[in-house]
Amino acid sequence: MIASNSTPDTRTHRQDTHPGWTGLLAGLALDAPVPPQDGVSPTERVRRVARALAHASAAIDLRLARVCCWIQQQDLRPLGYSSFTAFLTERMCWNPSWQRRLARLLRSDLDLIKAAVSAHVVPLTRALDAPGKVSPAEQRHWIERLVAQVEPRTVGPGAAGKRDERCERLAGAAADTVRRGRRLTRLLVGRRLPDRAADRQMRAWHEQGAIPSDLIAQARSPRPKPDPSDASWPAGVDDPATVLLGPWSDPVDLEDALERADALMATRNKRRLALGRVLDRIARCWNFLDWGFERFADWVEQDLDMSVRSAYRVRAEGREFDARPDLARAVDQGLPTERATAIARLADSTEDTLRWLTVAAHLPTRELMRASCNRKHRVARRDRYEALIQDAPALVRRALEQRRQRLDPDRLTETAADSTGLAGWTANTTPLGPDMDSPDADRNIRVALRASVDEASRGPVLVERGVLDAARWLLETVEIPAARGIGRIRERADHTCANPECRHRSLRVQVHHVIPRALGGTDDADNLRCLCPSCHLRLVHGGFMAIEPVGDADVFLYPGRAVVVR
Repeated sequence: MIASNSTPDTRTHRQDTHPGWTGLLAGLALDAPVPPQDGVSPTERVRRVARALAHASAAIDLRLARVCCWIQQQDLRPLGYSSFTAFLTERMCWNPSWQRRLARLLRSDLDLIKAAVSAHVVPLTRALDAPGKVSPAEQRHWIERLVAQVEPRTVGPGAAGKRDERCERLAGAAADTVRRGRRLTRLLVGRRLPDRAADRQMRAWHEQGAIPSDLIAQARSPRPKPDPSDASWPAGVDDPATVLLGPWSDPVDLEDALERADALMATRNKRRLALGRVLDRIARCWNFLDWGFERFADWVEQDLDMSVRSAYRVRAEGREFDARPDLARAVDQGLPTERATAIARLADSTEDTLRWLTVAAHLPTRELMRASCNRKHRVARRDRYEALIQDAPALVRRALEQRRQRLDPDRLTETAADSTGLAGWTANTTPLGPDMDSPDADRNIRVALRASVDEASRGPVLVERGVLDAARWLLETVEIPAARGIGRIRERADHTCANPECRHRSLRVQVHHVIPRALGGTDDADNLRCLCPSCHLRLVHGGFMAIEPVGDADVFLYPGRAVVVR
């Protein structure tokens, strides 16, 4: 991050960097219209390219979110996904929270604000703040007030410096207390939260003195259903991506929508890589000073349609990929930037990067992200992955044979086959798992390691003052009631869904019998697994997922693919 108080004489000589800019821009392969280069300076051309890349990336994200809203209305179980969030994470490798923000704007009735986005009067990042806060009658006043603002939002280094004054660095037992408080907070909330969001929630509960029984009852209650309404854009107004991708048309079917989503995501990843490299060079060469800005953050705020936090994140990716050409080539060939960034955190050398690229091709997205959060044991984890990848095809074959025998019509009694709740256990059930006779069978087999509570890093943490007291209060006040009978399996599983493509952790997890009791299954721990309600009811009991224990491994079978967990 560039300090705002640095003097001009400490920066890199920009004149020496201009020839390099020509080579960089020539290799960006832009497919967006760039303003004519009629005698402009090299740095001004760089500014225009960065602006075109950033604005086009926002437009592509909006079009991608619209396609995903259409996909959300379809039944995703035949693809093996229990929820739309799991689809976004595993299939699309896209941040669900960002998609939800875009979807809220698309599904809102704020047509005037949407038109203002298309006319480049209101930046998309600002328009995303309007749903839920601005009524249709207030749109014009909100737009006029936004355009009249003199000072932009401040989320840059200056704001971070003020925040650091309110923070304290904790280590040892104090840091462990905060981590345990965050885990309990996430369990009570029932969804994944960033550390800062978990800290805010702990402090809010502490200040309100919330009753523990109310917290637990709320954590166990069903979550609200997602909004499945149509996403739309004002009639007669082209969305911002029209100039790049053509006018919008509804997908013909789910296959068509998936093809569009894949193409949009590939374009998005390439642009993100190019934008990151451009932003890194602008920041390192201090070009923003030539454009009249004192700080990199000020230029981002006023020139690019993205938040400062996102700009720094994209810039860090560009710098990382510049130093790792193998990763940059992989992104250009279709590797999502989120997966590439996770590999960059795990690999220390070129050889290590190549090994992790091979391993990551066999890992679900959640598994790769989980591995990247724990660098301490990355070498041992990589070795375990490589060994499991070698064993996985044989384990899947055994699992498929086990399932074939269990579904043998001669073994299934008529009563059992007709029992309620036994979808997936009838002789004519939908086939699950990859076709092992196909030459591409290995590409449809992935691996994962069993989750461990002690995987988190044990280094120091930086928190705002008061978080430690809130964490202590939460741990001393809230006690999860002990489960009885087969419910004790929830505590052993740390209330975490066993599905490696889900890993959802909440008090709502349910106990699943691998072999149903109606077919002779027992209540022994070896026959029990924890699954979230979506994976349990929608996938397993819908006949779209099965668990086959094979030795010390669990083979999760989905339509056309499998994940081996050991």
